[in-house]
This record gives sequence, C-alpha cells and structure tokens, in this order.
Amino acid sequence: MGVTGAGKSTFVSLLSGEDIEIGHGLQSCKTLQTKAEPYQEPYRVIGTTKVGIYYFMLDGVRVWLIDTPGFDDTPGFDDTNRSDSEVLKDVAYWLANAYTRKILLAGIIYLHRITDIRMQGSALRNLRMFTQLCGLNNLKSVILVTTHWTNEEGKSVPESVGQARIKELEDTEEFWGGMIARGSRVEKHDGSRTSARKIVSGLVNRQIRVTLDIQRQLVDEHRNLYDTDAGQALLRELIEERKRSEAGLAELKLDMDFALKEKDKKWQEQIQRDRADFEAKIRKGYTETEELKIDIKKIEKEKDAQIRKMQSKWDEDRASLEIQLERAKREIKEFRAAQRQRMASPVQLEQEYYDMVPRSRRRMSGQHEVVQNSKAPGFQRRYRDLPVCELAVRGF
Repeated sequence: MGVTGAGKSTFVSLLSGEDIEIGHGLQSCKTLQTKAEPYQEPYRVIGTTKVGIYYFMLDGVRVWLIDTPGFDDTPGFDDTNRSDSEVLKDVAYWLANAYTRKILLAGIIYLHRITDIRMQGSALRNLRMFTQLCGLNNLKSVILVTTHWTNEEGKSVPESVGQARIKELEDTEEFWGGMIARGSRVEKHDGSRTSARKIVSGLVNRQIRVTLDIQRQLVDEHRNLYDTDAGQALLRELIEERKRSEAGLAELKLDMDFALKEKDKKWQEQIQRDRADFEAKIRKGYTETEELKIDIKKIEKEKDAQIRKMQSKWDEDRASLEIQLERAKREIKEFRAAQRQRMASPVQLEQEYYDMVPRSRRRMSGQHEVVQNSKAPGFQRRYRDLPVCELAVRGF
C-alpha cells in the first residue's frame, strides 16, 4: 500500500516479472486481476477495482502479491474518476473475500517516497486510513519502505538527506513514530529486484499470518462498512471536507456582497463558479456517506454485477476485434492474389500503363529502350514505347 506514485506497482512488477500498468500522473492504472479460486491459474481480468494479484517464487515458495489502491487527497484517493467510498469498497471486497476463503496475509508493506520533503496532507491521510484498515495490533506485521532513492533520470537523493527525512518520520508520533512503537520497522528499497526480494522475505520467513481489523469486522462481526474503523475514519475525513466546503461557501457569500457593491461582473461570475464547486463537493460527501452504509454481502452483489457487466463488454469487444481481424486477413489475401494475377499478364500491365500515362509522356524522345531477353511473347512489340523507368516500376 501507499500513496499514488510511491512505487507500489513498480515494486510488484520487479518481483513478479509482469509488465504492470503503472500510473505516473493523476490518472492511475485501473486493472484488477484475480481468479475464481486464489490458488488456481490462469489469471483473468474481471474488473476495474485496481486490486491486482500477482505472484513470484521465493526459495521454492510461491508468494502472492496484492497491489492495492492508496488513499490520497486527490479526488477519489488514488483514482481521479472514482469516489473515496468506492475505492474503500474495492479494498474491503477483496480483503473480506480472501479472509472468507481462509487466505491470510503474511504482512503488509507500506511504501513512502523518500523524495517527499515533508509529510503532505495526502500522505498523512493515507497513513491514517492504512492504520485503520490494519488495526493497531497488526502494526508489528508492517514494513515501512522508503522508495525513489534514485529517480528515472538517475539522480539520487543524498544518503544524509534521506536519513534525515527518515529520522523525522520515525521521531514524529503522528507519522511513523506510533507505528514503530507498536512493532513496525523501516526498510530502504533501492529499486533493485534483490532489494524487493529481501523486504518480502522479512515478512514471509516469520511464518506468521495476519487478520486485518477490517476483515474481522466485516466477516466475523458482520458490521456494515460504515461501522468499521476504516469506514469511520473515512467518515471523519468526509465530515472535515464538508466543513471546509461550508466555510468556503460562507466566505464566498461575503465576497459576493462586496462584488455586488463594486458591480464587478467578472468577479461575480467567478464566485458563482466557486460556489457551484463547493456545493457539488458537499453533495458528493453526503452521497459517499450513504454509500458506506452497506455490508459485505451487498458489496459482493454489487461487485459481481460490475464484473458481469465488464465481462460482457469485453466479450463484445473481443468478438468485434475478431471480425475485424478476419476481414483484414481476407482483404490481404485478395490483394496478394490480384497482385500475382497482374504480374502474370503483360497485356494487362500494358493496358494499365496506357490508361494511366498521358500519350505525350509516352512519346517523349530519349526515354525509350527495347528490353531484351524477356520471356513474355511479343514483349518487344508491346513494350517498345515504354520508358525504362516505367518498366522498372513494373518489375521488368
């Protein structure tokens, strides 16, 4: 887990060897790979919930990697097209289903960019949501991993600078301090496959399995998502966002009074646009709050319907592509047959030439040459007037 751009998909790709779509901008990748039964192959893509399942072999043991979305302050957390509650439902859906099937986690890896100069609001929010998903008692199964020590251009974060940032994270209770006090540990990922394997080995070799709080609350305690610790954490974030929007509306009201007094039309129009944005955010917050009032059975039903719809759409697209492919193959075959037929008929070539080239061009002096040694009967008679360049184009 981790914020957008922390390197979750890159980390998984290093280990699994699979070419995973990686989101570097606001629009993050939207791939869900899972299976009907977790330990049966092959994979099948069944939706766009962004929970990816991959595996790799570690000392003869198959290790499964779960690539989940993070929780940011961008609209819809990691995904700019989806609501916060929708992303939480997706994560809860997979975790609850895995727990129901007696599939337990060996641990959780939380990735953090060492390039971040300070703990931004998005990263702090993500960390709070992560903690509530896991539960305080499970933090001893968490590895806090720093990434991006070297960027794509080969520029590195100086070791002294990076260690200073890590120390600040470790010493601040609200950041990593509280997690470390409960057993979490810190590791550096240098971007290599060896480094990634070492980090995962530290969890797998413990031979300990973890049940996250959200799994226990949804499955064992039959809570609604709204009543889970993670749901309540999201609710608090939604309430804070609504308060900020309402405060913004109050300020806009004062601005509008002044703009009306000054008869500033452009300012009034801008205030109206800003007011519409704030009102939309407030409505969105109420909608997301209602979406959280759902239990795991309803989540499963909802996700299954989405999966069937996506599968139907993919089947239609695949059928359409197969039709287009067959049509293209047929057209290529017909084109090649026509080419062979034209090349085998000098008379037809002559007629095509005389149809295409103006008479004045055919009779230009100094451009004619009789071609010898042609096997075509009557070739010299038929083509004595053709310019050498035209004969070369037609393969003579």
